[in-house]
Amino acid sequence: MSNDLYFISIIAKALEQKDADQSLKQAFEEIKSLGTKPDYEQGFEQFQQFMNTVNEQVKNKGSDNQLRIEIAKELIVELATDTFEGSDEDKKKALSIIKSNPQWREEYDKLVDEIEELSQVPAVVEVLVSRDNKPFKSITFADIPGSKTIDRITAGLYNISFASGRAIWKGELTEQTIVWAKAYPGRPFDLAADTAGQGPQPVKEIDLFDGEIIIQIYPSIESGSMKITINAVRDAQ
Repeated sequence: MSNDLYFISIIAKALEQKDADQSLKQAFEEIKSLGTKPDYEQGFEQFQQFMNTVNEQVKNKGSDNQLRIEIAKELIVELATDTFEGSDEDKKKALSIIKSNPQWREEYDKLVDEIEELSQVPAVVEVLVSRDNKPFKSITFADIPGSKTIDRITAGLYNISFASGRAIWKGELTEQTIVWAKAYPGRPFDLAADTAGQGPQPVKEIDLFDGEIIIQIYPSIESGSMKITINAVRDAQ
């Protein structure tokens, strides 16, 4: 196993002792001593970086107890946010530090729960629509699945993409799909069809990404409407 994080197990044992402050001092001496050996040089550099972060947080507080608390807090954040660098075994050793103290364990569990809750909040998805290579409309989906309708759709070349640049669909819409008289020759205009989804079936329906996104075109007297439905988004980036 790599010695890059050899100091974790040493600190873990120290924090588990009743006299943790004195044990930490002895642990630091052991870490420094091992750090002079060739196999531990890189690990000692990792330890120094870790301690620099901790020391920044305890600056002007000046107590060994505070240092011990901040070491634990630093590990709590790294473990909870999954930014801890090291092997699975190193991670287990770091977790043992947190679990050795009821208060630290409670803080860790609370932070993990908060992060999980935030990760479940759906991100807003922005969709851009251009017509004839000019920006036409920007719509946002705060909830997925969800639908949005764009009015005043006229004939032209349309390009639909996520705000990130990822393409969704590109194609031409003609008067045969957006003007009622040409979409339904000889058929009286149905006022109920002036609102997308309340009239007959769309003249044009585009099914994309196995149903993840559906684009429907509804005709009207002079201009039509476009209904975009997003059922799921694997990657809008």
